[in-house]
Formats: sequence, C-alpha cells, structure tokens
Amino acid sequence: MSDNDKSALQKALSADWNRWLSGAADYNIRSRFQVLPPTIFQFITNYRCNARCAMCNIWQAPHKHEMTAQELAALMDPDPLFDSVEDLLVMGGESSLRSDFVDIVAYLVRRLPKARALSLVTNGFLPKRILAQTEGILGLIESKKIKLSMSVSLDGIGALHDQVRGIPGAFDKALETITGLQALQKRHDFWLGVGYVLMHQNLRQARELREWAAARGLDVSFQMVAFHDTYISNQDRQDDVDFRAEDREELIAFMQQLAGERSLTNWAALYWSDMVRMYRDGAPRMTPCPFAMDGVALDAYGDVSYCLSSPKIGNVNDEKRSVGEIYHDPKNLRFRAAELRKRMCPGCNSGCGVGIAIKKDAKKYLKFLVTGR
Repeated sequence: MSDNDKSALQKALSADWNRWLSGAADYNIRSRFQVLPPTIFQFITNYRCNARCAMCNIWQAPHKHEMTAQELAALMDPDPLFDSVEDLLVMGGESSLRSDFVDIVAYLVRRLPKARALSLVTNGFLPKRILAQTEGILGLIESKKIKLSMSVSLDGIGALHDQVRGIPGAFDKALETITGLQALQKRHDFWLGVGYVLMHQNLRQARELREWAAARGLDVSFQMVAFHDTYISNQDRQDDVDFRAEDREELIAFMQQLAGERSLTNWAALYWSDMVRMYRDGAPRMTPCPFAMDGVALDAYGDVSYCLSSPKIGNVNDEKRSVGEIYHDPKNLRFRAAELRKRMCPGCNSGCGVGIAIKKDAKKYLKFLVTGR
C-alpha cells in the first residue's frame, strides 16, 4: 500500500461518520420538509487589510465600528440559531489586525457547543502577531476537541506573490509565518496549508507553487478568481485579473489534473471536475455548497448573508432583529430558494466549504469516484 493510500485510509477511518450520515439525511430528506438550521457559520472580523491585492477591493471598504466579543455575546447568546453550528470559519479583511482577535475566537468557540472545526485565513504579513494569536487560539480549542485548519495566502513564489498582493516583501513575510506555524505544529496538532487564488497573473506558476509547497510538507488549496459586488467588491478588476483566451488550454489542463486525483477523501477532486465542465463546456455547477443549504455569514458590522457572494439579507443593528429572525424571514428564504440556488449557484465557481457539503451529498461523490463524472 502506498503512502498516499495509507493516508487516505487513515483519514477515512478517523472520519466522524455519524456526523456525515446525519448531514446526508439533512440534505436529502429533512431539507424537503423544513428549513435546515445552519451547521456552518462564517464570521467576518473586519474589512481592514494590510494587503493591496490585484483581485480584491476589501481594503477599500468603509471602516465602521467592529463588534467586540462582548457585543457579539449580547447578540448571539440569546439566539438559538447558533446551537447547531459545527464548522466555524473566521476571516477578514485581515483578522490579525484586530487586537482582540483571540477574544473574538474565544467567545465564538464558547458559544458554539457543537463546533468541531475552526478555519482561519491570514495573509501572513505580521508573523510575530499571527504566531502569538494562533498559539493562544490553540490553547482555547484543544480541550474542546475542535480541529484547527490554518491557511496562509500564497499566490506565487517570490516576486509574483509580492505583485499579486501589492506589497513588497509579502512573500518573505508569508514564508516567515509559515515557517513559524510549522514549528508550532511540533507542539500542537492542527492542519496548515496555503491558499492560492488562480487568475491570469499566476496561472502558469500554479504547478511550480504546488511542487514548492509539497517539498515543504504543505497542501495547497486552489481557488478560482471570482467577481462580486458584495464582500470583496471587485467587479472593476475583472478585466485585469480574469482568465483570457490564451489561458484556456493551460487552465483546463490544470483543472483536469486536480480532478484526476480522486480518492476516498479528496473531496476537492469532484469540485475540480465540475470546474472543468463549467469552464470548458459552459455547463452549470453541480457541486453542492453548504451556503445554499445550511450556512450563514455575519460580519462585524452586523450584516447577515446566506453566502458572502450574494446580497446581504439584513443587519441586526439596523433592524433590531436577531440573526435567527433574519435567517428565517420568509422573504429571505424565498430569495435563497429562487434567486440564490436557482440563478446564482449554477454559475458560481467558489470552492468555499465544498468539502463539507460534498460529505453530506455523498451519492454525488460516490458516483464520481466510480465513474470519474
């Protein structure tokens, strides 16, 4: 048995199968009769960022008061919507810029009794602060059996990453953070990888970055560049960074390579197979997404969304309503069913959370494992 087969078998044996079977029942049976409570929750800590990325305008968002841990508690403690959350994603902006970032995470993991996974994303520009925050967070979650996944953004090697991130020395800072986090892994058990946004500027270095990461024991999570008038508000950058006609052959070939690496636990392979169909054939997306079924997002300004790629559905501060009341509002549920799922999702290329949703829609994945389609 190869090392890869052994690793896949170990992952399969260690999986929380009761959770995934329950999720499969939710997606395929329960959702037909009732609104599913959210099991995945994204909290956006801020819209401040110390990068100036080629594909993102989040750093230009208006700065407002960011809810503190105490204000979050006043909002979330009485709201039963959060009782079912299993997966917590915390991101910015750049979350490490918040001096109370550890306090925010500490409150969230206390409030979410069913949480089993915590995902954090950073650009790695502040190595010492990020390492101290990460170690503080690990100290909070290890006794709760919550698994941390830490992703450091890396969109190229050396000067290319600096160019994409718009900051001289960005690569060196990210590398220092990665090295420090790898040292931290010797004392704590958590997943560490790098996130790579595929776009015109860096498509042809994606394979090289993957080899660079593998040599350092790092997984790479590739994400297709996308354009929205919400969250990152980057539609004005599409002409500069979107794929062009001359990119088509390399893009399809690279996605086919990722799709061809299917295994019992490589959920992403199904997503990449779907991306090939979308980009090559113009086919609608088939990969499930939790934010169309049982996800919710809240930002530090009080804005609520089903999905960060879709319009906001309310604001808890402006409307004096709970997140649960906004989530269950019949008007918003009609929007999710008719507009989000039927119009927006079929054209969406986001890989955010697909591993969670694929596990709950296992019949699609099992068919893909057997047939490759």
